[in-house]
Amino acid sequence: MQGNSGQTIVDILSQCKEPLPKWLDSDSPTFDRKTFFDSRTVYYPGSGCDRHPVELCAPSHAAHTFLYVDWGVKREEIIECLEDRTKGFRGYETLCRQPITEDALRPGTWERHFKKQEVAKPVFFPKPDDSVKPFRLFVVLRRKDGDEDLGPRRLAILFIGGDGFEYFDKLYCQEDGTPPPYLVVVEDYGWGGNYDRFDKGGLLERIARKCSVRPKYLLVGEPSTKWTGYEDTKARPERGGYHGYKRHLFCLCCDCT
Repeated sequence: MQGNSGQTIVDILSQCKEPLPKWLDSDSPTFDRKTFFDSRTVYYPGSGCDRHPVELCAPSHAAHTFLYVDWGVKREEIIECLEDRTKGFRGYETLCRQPITEDALRPGTWERHFKKQEVAKPVFFPKPDDSVKPFRLFVVLRRKDGDEDLGPRRLAILFIGGDGFEYFDKLYCQEDGTPPPYLVVVEDYGWGGNYDRFDKGGLLERIARKCSVRPKYLLVGEPSTKWTGYEDTKARPERGGYHGYKRHLFCLCCDCT
């Protein structure tokens, strides 16, 4: 895949900016499910504390709210990352942190759109770490200076210690009016401990197709492959993530919307 040397991923994402949501710009922003998901969301399964999607979406003002979902990360590790000047989100500091209950995130019951029989059985699957407990942490970040080129005044990230496939299903696929994510990050790490794949043909794409919930953009890290129905934006790829793989931006084909 060769990118167009004339445009970066930020250039492409900047073509359709989102105004800073009013709820996020309030004096005391708190988590409200409806307002959070009515804003454009970026969904990142297997995220850890990787800041790369924020570094693309913040300066382009393409999205202000992010969902980072990873069942192998501890709440304490997220907080440590946020407070670390080198590992944290550059140019931003924590304005507030708020623990979120599961009921506030997904009220009532929900319908699962995949069965255990659909799940692949990888050869390498680590033993679950009993020290990693489920959590939900809502964080609002504040820009440290007045440089608009860095990004908006504020960003919101919902960190979830949980299953990236399951949370995509329960948050976006319940026919409750929740808009699809604006962008999904797709990168399979092989040894990351997931029981299926996020990329083409994997469980995440199968859930999205079954429920007709597909993002406008995919940010795909090599060697993972794009989902069916997406085309290369030809933007120059950028290295990101824990292994520094090249990441390409794909857009949902017009005839697939």
